[in-house]
Amino acid sequence: MNWGRLGLVCVFSLVCFGAADRNLAAADRPNILWISCEDISSHLGCYGDPLATTPNLDRLAAEGTMYTHAFTCHGVCAPSRTGIITGMYPISLGANHMRSKAELPEQIRLFPALLREAGYYCSNNSKTDYNLVWKQQEVWDETSGKAHYRNRADGQPFFAVFNLTMTHESKVWPSGWAGVVKDLPEAERHSAEGIEVPPIYPDTQVVREDFARLADLITVMDRRVGQILEELDQSGLADDTIVIFWSDHGNGLPRAKRWTYDSGTRVPMIVRVPQKYQDLAGTKAAGSRDERMINLIDLGPTVLHLAGVAVPENMHGRPFLGPEQHAGHLIYGARDRLDERHDLVRMVRNRRYRYVRNLMPWYPALQHVSYSERNETRQEMRRLYAEGNLRKTSAQWLERRRPEELYDLEADPWETRNLVDDPQLQSVLAELRTACDEWQLQIGDAQVLPEPMLDSQGRQHGTRAQIFAGAAGRDRLRRVLQAAQTSTTADGATLQRVSGDEADAAIRWWNAEAISRAVSGRERMADLEVFLQDADVMVRISGVSGLARAGAHKRAAEGFLRELKQAEGDEILRHWIMRELDEAPLEVLQICLPELTADGETDYFRRLFEHAQSRL
Repeated sequence: MNWGRLGLVCVFSLVCFGAADRNLAAADRPNILWISCEDISSHLGCYGDPLATTPNLDRLAAEGTMYTHAFTCHGVCAPSRTGIITGMYPISLGANHMRSKAELPEQIRLFPALLREAGYYCSNNSKTDYNLVWKQQEVWDETSGKAHYRNRADGQPFFAVFNLTMTHESKVWPSGWAGVVKDLPEAERHSAEGIEVPPIYPDTQVVREDFARLADLITVMDRRVGQILEELDQSGLADDTIVIFWSDHGNGLPRAKRWTYDSGTRVPMIVRVPQKYQDLAGTKAAGSRDERMINLIDLGPTVLHLAGVAVPENMHGRPFLGPEQHAGHLIYGARDRLDERHDLVRMVRNRRYRYVRNLMPWYPALQHVSYSERNETRQEMRRLYAEGNLRKTSAQWLERRRPEELYDLEADPWETRNLVDDPQLQSVLAELRTACDEWQLQIGDAQVLPEPMLDSQGRQHGTRAQIFAGAAGRDRLRRVLQAAQTSTTADGATLQRVSGDEADAAIRWWNAEAISRAVSGRERMADLEVFLQDADVMVRISGVSGLARAGAHKRAAEGFLRELKQAEGDEILRHWIMRELDEAPLEVLQICLPELTADGETDYFRRLFEHAQSRL
């Protein structure tokens, strides 16, 4: 079976579903209620978690359908929600960097705007967090902590969203947890004793207490779900409303949230369809389980389809409810910049295996990200690692990665054993590797460009989504992807053939990265000096970083200071340079930091500057 081609057929056979075929009358259109929560993975009783106290969600599952293979396209909130609101993979929009603001081409619209045009009242209570430039008045009738479907006109169908934030990773911290559980009786709080700790973490009291606090937060969240459902019942609208519950990504512990493994991307999703819409939705009997592979980017197209609104051809997601349902075979996902740290990971998963492509394997899985360092399990892992007491299954996430990873999810559900070298799985590896290639090309993965180049070329082309548009754009993307993979997998002999004599600055940048990171810089010092003279700033910075790693500390320090001065006014570029400087040898920091200040800089620049200072 060719998983790659089957997946592309499912995701990219773009057919307009909806109103043209069904012509739903206003009275026949269902209300749709979303209840979303944050950072919980599938820690619910109905999903088999023995620690969970979730009677309301368990009841919802008993009344509806529980989806066992639902996934998000990214393991962190803003990119995940960007994919949901657009029905598209954020990497195709250049919108996968955390807290980025990508412009959209005119033809791409956020799906609630299409519902509003069809007569729906759309309310959002209240999180948005999209990595996009968008106009609130075009998308939502109201979005605030008071937004509610009750504010609609009489008889008007509604699409209402309630976002529950009490399970956010920051609430697992003891300081955040105390405020959430203040009204939860002691007798209903969870004990750290007897908790079964997953093998990706050390089994210590600190880690068990993190899981106990998370369980408490989920209990509080479940009670709020019960209140929302009770309110729907009391309003007399339950029989007219399809309810969909989902979480945006995995829990807030290390190697879960922010990552592309099951621990970060596999999420709970429950759908309850009232009797009058059973035929329309095509769901199974109450209390059923749906094993289909669903991506949360399918949510928007599904809502449009149920409402009788045509699904735009630009959307990658497909309806999983309604007269025409898709059956997914592959799940795709991506990871790029998380707060102040850059990364570039692509992922493909079928029913049994996950393939991971690390295009910046020189970074460990758990880079130092200031915000997430406040998690106590993360601190515990770093403490034990420094002492040499962290077992390998946990320690591997603090070390340099392989360019590719392959996991057997049946034999190894926590994905601790990389099978990329297993001779018996080379055909599986080849299939999923090809599927990843085809996916990145089909959707136009704009984020294979370094972020400052992505930003500048996006402005040149109109938007980031247009950088690799058309046949010429896809041909260019193919060559850039090849350069990117060469930089991470090439041996020394191959690198001897890598040259700076290339017209495309993106390819020159990947070549510079190959030389400055994959081999000893001392062997290619002349090449690094050539990169310092390049017309493109990103190539020059890569050359400067290579000199730093090769031991030319004074020369590198001069280069960093020069590029920072020339980058004044460009926040994205200055952030990138500061990150490269923070990763440089101490000898370079000792020269540069006395000449710099974080005053007037972005928060991400400041975090990197403070981390660099802490290294001295």
